[in-house]
Amino acid sequence: MTETMNPDDVETFLRDHPDFLQNRPALLAALNLPHGGQGAVSLVERQVAVLRERSITSRQKLAELSDIGKENERLLKATRDTILALLSAETKADVETIWQQQVVNAFAAELGSLVWFDPDKQDDPRQSVAQKLLAGGDTVSGVLRPEEMAVLFPSVTCEGSVAMSCIRRQQGIVGIIAVGATNTQRYQAEDGTLFLDYLAEVIGQLPVWS
Repeated sequence: MTETMNPDDVETFLRDHPDFLQNRPALLAALNLPHGGQGAVSLVERQVAVLRERSITSRQKLAELSDIGKENERLLKATRDTILALLSAETKADVETIWQQQVVNAFAAELGSLVWFDPDKQDDPRQSVAQKLLAGGDTVSGVLRPEEMAVLFPSVTCEGSVAMSCIRRQQGIVGIIAVGATNTQRYQAEDGTLFLDYLAEVIGQLPVWS
């Protein structure tokens, strides 16, 4: 709108289109509306309502960010505690035991699993399932069928979900660590595995391979 536009034309347009501002909250919030007069009061009230809605939305976003921050802080502490516990491991069996304990105690996850890959045990069902799941990449996050859950987590016989990361050494992938749940929505494909990846990297560097 130019400065040379006739204000009478604007007034005529608004009178002919009384709902013009109804679906334009951003414009309404930007207007400088005086108090006074029956029509002006309703517009001011509408403007206040728009600003209130924006304030509520902003508070909700801040609350969500705060929750994310608290969860990341919890995961960071759990990761630190797990790394310290893993440093005490003397054998691969120790690593597996410590991992399963830390998954429950530090991360408050429902299920935990660590599977070592052995070239001489290709018929091991846990190894076979893990390798099959990793066919598409180094990490997995999503729903598993009951038979897959039962192999990775022997106490489970129902459908569930899992997040999984590879343990690597110079010779390649030597195993996986996984967290699981009987809730199929707990670990989803779009979820990240950052903290799990960190721990898998640490396990791959532990001096338990000789």
